[in-house]
Amino acid sequence: MTISVPDTLTTDLSENYIMSIRLWSGGLLFSAYNPSESQSFFFREVSFDPAVPYLTSLKELFFTNECFTWTYKRSYVLCLSPQYTLAPCGWIQDKQRLRFLSFNFSSPEKRSLSNRVEDENMELIFGLNEEIYEFCARSLINPIFMHHATSQLTLLKKQSRNGATNQMFVVLHHKIVDISCFSDAKLLFVNSFEFEHQSDLLYYILYIWKQIELDQLNDYIFLAGESGLCNRINQALQTYIRHIGRVEIPAKAYWLGGDILQAPIDLMLLSVCE
Repeated sequence: MTISVPDTLTTDLSENYIMSIRLWSGGLLFSAYNPSESQSFFFREVSFDPAVPYLTSLKELFFTNECFTWTYKRSYVLCLSPQYTLAPCGWIQDKQRLRFLSFNFSSPEKRSLSNRVEDENMELIFGLNEEIYEFCARSLINPIFMHHATSQLTLLKKQSRNGATNQMFVVLHHKIVDISCFSDAKLLFVNSFEFEHQSDLLYYILYIWKQIELDQLNDYIFLAGESGLCNRINQALQTYIRHIGRVEIPAKAYWLGGDILQAPIDLMLLSVCE
């Protein structure tokens, strides 16, 4: 598993780059960009053999590609997982995070981490496999561990200030959907669900729409993620909801280059918000 990087990214120039590793159940995304240079963002996707333990594949990838050992301006480990919860800042102490996750999830990961959510007096608490955490912490230089929903909430809250009073945002990933709802730019609901079929997605969206008591004629829903799936969900939702749109892409993303527009939205937003 060899990762090809642009000629502009070398061991001598890596300190100018911000690097991110996006972990997901089927593999890994490696990305980097120079914040001082336009069109510098790139990402590479690696799929792991499902028959091989994830940590074994991760170690092999690191040992095969020396770019993981270089010194970067900043390094992020981005975790794609539905296992997270929100709490007021300072309400949960470090030693209580795992207990808090255990209350919300039947089989939480053994390592608990947290991110501050900007513009909100809350932190996002999430779990990560202990061995994967330890390996990344040892192998990378001062990595910052981030949950995929953290940067999304920051941007979506900003976008919710424009337009309709009540808005739902649906972000589609591989087998995971994030749903968040805002009213007058205040967070009403956020959760992530694993799904297999389009019918599962429609169920989650419409059930939450009903539970939050959103209006089919006046309130808005915005979609983001893989374009083909978004188009199919858009078409299916038109039977039930009048106003359907797409999440706005921040202008800075276009400055970073065409590759970033093809990247998963959480990776894109991490780079833009950073």
